[in-house]
Amino acid sequence: MSDIGINSWKPDDLSPFATRVFETLAKYTAFPWPMMMAQCARVDVDPRKLDASGLERALVHLIEAVARYSSPEKAAAVREDLTLLIAAPA
Repeated sequence: MSDIGINSWKPDDLSPFATRVFETLAKYTAFPWPMMMAQCARVDVDPRKLDASGLERALVHLIEAVARYSSPEKAAAVREDLTLLIAAPA
């Protein structure tokens, strides 16, 4: 379990790219893993094996969730950060 709190628990078996997405979301929301699971499920993507293609499919849902549960400003920051991950996945 992560040392940043129970609400930011991170599974141990995330792909490297999924870990980067998780860490990005964790900067803007207290519940990055539940958010990843729920929004990836909407587009039939395994959040543990998330890659750039899957993130591109889930991106709008993740942004909307951050806007809904955090703030529009944080959603804008998530859009910027995750768009950069899609552009440079390595």
